[in-house]
Amino acid sequence: MLSSAFMSDSNNLLNILVVEDNPADLFVLEALLWKTRLQIGNILKTTSYAETVVLLNEQKPNLILLDLSLTDSSGIESFLHINQLAPTIPIIVLTGLVDTEMALETMARGAQDYLVKGEFDEKLLAKSIKYSIERKKNLENIRVSRELYSSLFYNNPMAIYIWDMDTLQILEVNGVAEKEYGYSKAEFLVRTLWDLRPQESHAELKRTLENYRQGQFNRASRIWKHHNRKGETIFMEISTHPIDYNGKQAMMSIAHNVTSRITLERKLEEERVMKQKEIAEAVIVTQEKERHDISRELHDNVNQQLTVAMMYIASAEKKQGSSDLLKQSANYVLNAIEEIRSLTKSLVTPLIKDFGLVKAIESILEDVGAVKEMKMEFTADNFYEDDIEYDFKLSIFRIIQEQVNNILKHADAYEVNIRLSRTSGHIQLSITDDGIGFDLMQQKKGIGLYNITTRVELFNGEIRIDTAPNKGCAMHIQFPLSEGILLKR
Repeated sequence: MLSSAFMSDSNNLLNILVVEDNPADLFVLEALLWKTRLQIGNILKTTSYAETVVLLNEQKPNLILLDLSLTDSSGIESFLHINQLAPTIPIIVLTGLVDTEMALETMARGAQDYLVKGEFDEKLLAKSIKYSIERKKNLENIRVSRELYSSLFYNNPMAIYIWDMDTLQILEVNGVAEKEYGYSKAEFLVRTLWDLRPQESHAELKRTLENYRQGQFNRASRIWKHHNRKGETIFMEISTHPIDYNGKQAMMSIAHNVTSRITLERKLEEERVMKQKEIAEAVIVTQEKERHDISRELHDNVNQQLTVAMMYIASAEKKQGSSDLLKQSANYVLNAIEEIRSLTKSLVTPLIKDFGLVKAIESILEDVGAVKEMKMEFTADNFYEDDIEYDFKLSIFRIIQEQVNNILKHADAYEVNIRLSRTSGHIQLSITDDGIGFDLMQQKKGIGLYNITTRVELFNGEIRIDTAPNKGCAMHIQFPLSEGILLKR
């Protein structure tokens, strides 16, 4: 069945141009054309290259039958000149037996077919015309598609580069990629994906490439850290898709430079963290002041009143004689005084400035050991504190105090180990116990753990808690030796 191009609709009638200067050959060819079953509208005829130029400037035939031997042009040049004038019109070359090599060369240069004079009939002629038109139409569609692809590729506002799936060699880039990375096209084409990425991201790139080779393509874009020609870090949001590039399995990456966005987000995050630190610092200062005020009130007021009450009980015993009720009252008052003294000592700011952090920690552990039977071991053999800020020492003290109180209240532990150490770049604190432990996923953060975390974050520290039911608890904290911890020099 003929395609729509050969149907009888008058809009689809074929107009065929015959370029032939031999009257006998022209007569035979015209007769064969009319004998075909093609729907032909007009057969246009020219006998020279000059006449053909004039006609093609006025009309656009559907097909050209071209004899290579003209009076004013001959050989391959005849085809090249006319094909340049009418690049979208299919051309069938007419040649003699001795010129078949030249005819083949015209096909290599863009002709759709060739026919040897005297060696074809109307059926072969019709078939050649039909398939030449179809072939040219397909080639034209491919050309338009390539031009559209080329326009989308080279004029795209996003950076685009194509790379070989096997070698990771960059095969093509557009102008935006050259601008974003600072490399010329020639510089790009001697580079691979490895060259665009910092060393620390190579392992992640390798895993991603393995997924690609297994056919696992994530259509969603993701952000990668890249380097430009100057060695500066840029952040590119990239989506990658498989593509056939000149018959080769390749990948096309479309990249959007989001460096400004990432920089702004990081700046906002830094400001948020800084504001949180300021709030945390203010809260801690307020807590310390409240501790001091409560401690002073207990010591100067409540304890004094209890002491006076104790004196009245002693006076009553002298006047009325000793009684069980007075003895019991005296014991209650003495216990209250001791409790308040112990509470006052825990609330008051430790004398770190006078005796140092290590001595202050040893003091609270001695107090715990005096009231509860528990094996407590504290190690700080290689800890040097003379160049450390007081606020940081106080936070370490409060962290240990808070966790020890948590252990006393909840852990039911027999043994507690505390280790404070220092390396060239970090300060580490570990607090472990052999108590009942807890499920970290289900345990809600109490005020004690919240206070500990707040103090850790205030000095850019990291905290890790290892625990499980009946497995004890180990708290590991690490601080970087940086500004805010070390004394300014």
